[in-house]
Amino acid sequence: MKVEVRKLKQKNIEEIIPLRIALQKFDYEGNLGIDEKILENKTREFLIENLDKDLHMFGTYINNELVSMCGLIVLKHFPQADDLSCKIGYITCVYTKDEYRGKGYQKKVFLECIEYGKKLGINRFELSTKSPIAMKMYESVGFQDNIYAKKMRI
Repeated sequence: MKVEVRKLKQKNIEEIIPLRIALQKFDYEGNLGIDEKILENKTREFLIENLDKDLHMFGTYINNELVSMCGLIVLKHFPQADDLSCKIGYITCVYTKDEYRGKGYQKKVFLECIEYGKKLGINRFELSTKSPIAMKMYESVGFQDNIYAKKMRI
């Protein structure tokens, strides 16, 4: 069995989309609330516009099959006294196919994404999740709860 982590490119968009849709189904407990084809097309448009620009994605491949992925969106912010890099790495699209979970593939691709962000000069990373299992993995690599974050949906 050949296992490798690769940086995903524009040529990988059609491989990324099914995993992204599966992640959305997981997050919304199977009820997307919109037609799946619409979400696929919007996801494709987003990837075409952003992949390899402000969005960097990595995938774990087993025998040339994409089984796990993780994305890094580079956000820019004002300089802060404790962070002059003006960059935040927002971790997104963290997902592993059901049959490959619990084998360390996600952690491997997740850490590759973080290392890539460090090479870009990022020293602050953020993410959000509803999954207690994912939260344990994030905490195991140093992520902590942020009591100051708020969210508003319109």
